[in-house]
Amino acid sequence: MEVELKLAARSEDLPGLKRALMTMARVSTQERLTSTYYDTPDSALKERGLTLRVRDQGGHFLQTVKEGDAASGDLLSRGEWEDAVAGGRPDPDAAQSGPRLPEGAAAHLRPFFVTEVTRTIFAIEPLAGTAIEAAIDEGEIRAVEKNRAEPISEVELELKSGDATTLYDLAARLLEVAPLRIETRSKSERGYHLLEGGDASPPPVHAEPVILDPEMTVKAALQKIGRSCLAQLLRNEPAVLSAQPEGVHQMRVAVRRLRSAISSLKKLLPQEDVQWVSEELRWLGGTLGPARNLDVFAAELVPTARAGLPDEPGWEDLAAILDRLRAAAYDQIREAILSRRYTASMLRLLRWFEASGSPRHSASDEPDAMTSPICAIAPGVLDRRRRKVRQRGKGFGSLMPRERHKLRIAVKKLRYTIELFGSLFDKDGLERFVGRLKRLQSGLGYANDVRVAHEFITELFAQIEPRSPAAHAWVALLEAHDQIFASGERKLRRHRRRLNDAAPFWRN
Repeated sequence: MEVELKLAARSEDLPGLKRALMTMARVSTQERLTSTYYDTPDSALKERGLTLRVRDQGGHFLQTVKEGDAASGDLLSRGEWEDAVAGGRPDPDAAQSGPRLPEGAAAHLRPFFVTEVTRTIFAIEPLAGTAIEAAIDEGEIRAVEKNRAEPISEVELELKSGDATTLYDLAARLLEVAPLRIETRSKSERGYHLLEGGDASPPPVHAEPVILDPEMTVKAALQKIGRSCLAQLLRNEPAVLSAQPEGVHQMRVAVRRLRSAISSLKKLLPQEDVQWVSEELRWLGGTLGPARNLDVFAAELVPTARAGLPDEPGWEDLAAILDRLRAAAYDQIREAILSRRYTASMLRLLRWFEASGSPRHSASDEPDAMTSPICAIAPGVLDRRRRKVRQRGKGFGSLMPRERHKLRIAVKKLRYTIELFGSLFDKDGLERFVGRLKRLQSGLGYANDVRVAHEFITELFAQIEPRSPAAHAWVALLEAHDQIFASGERKLRRHRRRLNDAAPFWRN
């Protein structure tokens, strides 16, 4: 199993990073590596989550098969099998890596892309019993049959032995030298992307199911949940940076799932840790929020209102204004994601979850509940979430919009907590309950979109003349959606009653 953290760097920062690593290293070496990546014409290996590489190391050839990537929920670890082979072609009979290849694939393998890098290696021992191989790669990745290439400029920190949290500590030290970013894409992923054109941004990434063993400790469950949520968050960076609305939405989902996990277990965790984790996630969520609201206005609220009032003047002007505001909001997101604060925050969160909580606490002084089976804790957590939903929904018919917003948040927290702990329970009962939950959440979500649209009028009128066609169109939009919302009130109340009446599946 390979345990590695990859960091993207600017080429102009590599000399400074080398100097910094040299001050920490016990020894350093340099080598030229040429690696050829193979697959079948129908990409059978890629479809199975496998990578096959034959590397030329000065005339010695090493065949490697890797399995998994960051989308699987573990940013550090990948399955890896290696063999020395006689030539530069894949050897399906190699003892360790050969059996990992799909049956019948060997006869159809062909080279897809090649990486050529100069690798500078530093052997670092940050702690007694811990060894890290830090490597700086400079070079390029090139598609074999197409005239496409892109540069490689990255730092790889591979744990050879010891404590994995030291990878994040070392990365944090290097971040003080240069504005690094966590790289979730492997060289093989970049190669396939290059073959597909290389210009289009990767699509948004949805959350992978979190599969918990009922007997795993709360500590281990928290670690697995944290890894999964952070993997989804980081994997959506390319989609967000290319201004894809769904990318922003999925990154917000990852942030909210993380916040839900922390708040669900906050009584078991050191309060100072709960505070800083919550503050960092709140900062990131707040950065994403304005763009998401504008995406909803532009893609959902405006088209619906316009379809009912096609002759209303000002729609085009309003669309142009929203586009301008969206562009500014996405610029703010890019600035945040490309900042050192963001990378430092991600490294700190990754380290914290890798240690399953505060690294200051040893196994002997952890709260007893953290070493309890997660199956013993989860039902109580879900009880509290459900109780909050019922409390927030009392007197539903007379609740003001902001009070319904609080109910919506309670419903979302219950849903996210169910998603995180759902693998511990019977699937049929879970799906029936979640179905009712989703219907209420959808209705409350629309109500909140309309509420936010009403509040947005102050900001909008600061940008435009209140008597302009665009302002008139926005007022028409509010009136249209107020009518739509009012017509769905009876259905929304029914969804709330049905959820209230639903038996808690986790207690069956």
